[in-house]
Amino acid sequence: MTLQNKRILITRPNEQADSLCELISNHGGVSVRFPTIKIQPIDKTDKLIKCFDEISKYDFIIFISRNAVKITIDHFIDNIDVFRDTQIIAIGPGTAEELATRSLTDIICPGSQTDSKALLDLKEMQSNKITNKQILIIRGTGGRELLADSLETRGANINYVEVYKRCLPEYGEHEVGNAWHKKKPDVVVVTSNEILNNLISLLSDDKKKLFSTPLVTMSERIAERARKEGFISKIGVAREQNDDGILAGLLELVED
Repeated sequence: MTLQNKRILITRPNEQADSLCELISNHGGVSVRFPTIKIQPIDKTDKLIKCFDEISKYDFIIFISRNAVKITIDHFIDNIDVFRDTQIIAIGPGTAEELATRSLTDIICPGSQTDSKALLDLKEMQSNKITNKQILIIRGTGGRELLADSLETRGANINYVEVYKRCLPEYGEHEVGNAWHKKKPDVVVVTSNEILNNLISLLSDDKKKLFSTPLVTMSERIAERARKEGFISKIGVAREQNDDGILAGLLELVED
C-alpha cells in the first residue's frame, strides 16, 4: 500500500510532526505542514513552584501529554531524580515515549489508547489501589475534568498543575494560501478537537472546500466532532493512537 504522491496536511505542532512526516514520505506521500496550534509554557507562579517543590509527596504523577512531559522537565524541573520515588503514569504511548527519552522508563501506560477511559481502566487506578493516595495530574490549561473527577470518586486525593497553554498561530494570507490553495492537500490529519476547531477558524473563508476534503482523525470522538461541524467527506480514524496508527488510517482511506 502506498500514499501515491498524496499531499497530506499535517496540523499538529511542528516539533511533534517529524516522525509522522517521515512515515508519510517513506510511503510515497508529501507532507504539507500547517500547524493550527502553538504550545507555550505558562509563566512560573508561586503555586506552580510550590507544587514542584513538593513533588515527592505524591504517590502517582499522571502526565496527560507529550507536551506536559517536555515542558515540565525543560522549564520547571531542575533534576529529574525528583520523579524516581513516585509512580509515573503516561496517558498513552506517545507520552510514554517522551518520558523514555528523558530516562524515565519505570512507568505505567494503558497501551495503544490515549484517553482518560483507558487510563481509568488500569488496575493501578482502581479504588483498592488509590484510596487516600495523593495523585498529581500534569496537563495544559483547560483540560477535561473527567479523569480527576473519576479518581476522586474512587477515593484518591487529586491535585493538578497546568504547565502550558495552547494558542492559535498567527498566519498571514500568503501562508494560508501557500499551504491550502497552492499545495492543495488531498487529505487532512487532525489529532485533537482543538486542532480541528483552529483549522476551521483559520480556513473559515473556504469551509466548503475544507469540509469536502478527506480527513483522518486520532479518534472516533474527533471524527464525530468533525461531522457535527459540517464535514461531508470521507473520515478515517487512526488504527492506534500513535503515528503508525495515523499512517494506517491514511493508507486505508486512500485505498478505499
